[in-house]
Formats: sequence, structure tokens, C-alpha cells
Amino acid sequence: MSKREQTGTFEVKMQHDEDTLVSLSHMQYDLFCTRNRVARSVLSVLLVILALLYGGGSWWSLLIIAYACYLTTSTYASSNRTAHKLSEQLKAANLPFPASRYIFGQDGMRIITLPDGEELEPLPYSKVLQLGEDMKAYYLFRDQYGGYMIPKAELGEQEEAFRNFVQSKTGKKFIRRLTPIRRLRMWLDSRNSEPEHL
Repeated sequence: MSKREQTGTFEVKMQHDEDTLVSLSHMQYDLFCTRNRVARSVLSVLLVILALLYGGGSWWSLLIIAYACYLTTSTYASSNRTAHKLSEQLKAANLPFPASRYIFGQDGMRIITLPDGEELEPLPYSKVLQLGEDMKAYYLFRDQYGGYMIPKAELGEQEEAFRNFVQSKTGKKFIRRLTPIRRLRMWLDSRNSEPEHL
């Protein structure tokens, strides 16, 4: 179980499995591929409208609607492939899924591999690029290619304290996994706030 030590740190153990690799991959997509996701959603809606307005129940309108549904339901197809490929490689090599111990101190996050206890390069809070959250875990990304998953179950009663601690140290907010409509609204808001190009 994780704990908040007298020094003011949090300590969490993380054991990955196939499902957690998929969750990590999905969060990575959610945080760093917003344009792709919005484009797929917008294209899907436009295709359905086109098919309904001009198709009249023809075979090609049904084909367009089927493709629009595919665009919507296959959002995580690439993420799933990446996560499953990594899982298959680990299994084929007879290697265990990654396990780590994370220690959140005052200046950054220490990363210790398990079971061998090798300490990797720490992650200073100033180097955290993005924070994510879903129902089961918090996510810290050092860049768009690599991140760390912190199970909420490991935090127990310290979950809210951990959340506030990391947000205050990084100066960033945990972004919850959002619905496509909310993502579209956020993307449009960010586009509207951009300065006009000369």
C-alpha cells in the first residue's frame, strides 16, 4: 500500500499487465493526439450528414455510414496495436511485465525498477509535460512518447492529497479522459484563443 512518509513523500508500487499498457496507451493518445481525434469525429459526423441528405438509402450511403461508424469506433486502434504488440513481445521473450516503485519527493519522482531495485533517471516535476487521469489511475508524461501510471488503488485515502501535491509541484492540472464532444469544444476554444496569423 502506498503511504505518505514523514518527509512528505508518496510511495507507490506499479505492476503493469496487458490491460494497464492499453490504458497507458489510450491516455497517451487522448493527451497528445487531440487533433487526430477531433478530425476523425468531425469527418464521421460530416459523412453521416452527407449520406442522410443525399444518399436516400442507396448502397453507397450505407457504405459511407458504415465507414463513419468505423472512424468513430476505431479511435484507439493504433494505440491498441502498440500496447498489444509490446505485450506479445514480452510474452514471446518470456519476460515479466514492467514493475516499478515510484517515490514522489519534494523535487521530483524517483523511479526504481522491481524486483532488481535499479534506480533510473529521476523525473523532476519541472520536466513533466502533461498529467492525465481516468477512473483507475493518474498518469504523468515526461514527453509525448513515455509516461508513468499511478494506480489510484495504491494511494488509498491519500488519493486527494497526492493529486493536490503533484498538481502544486508541476504547476499543471490532471486532465480527465473526456467525451468526444468535450474534446471538440476544448479544441475549438483553443483555436479561438490563438492569435491571428499575419
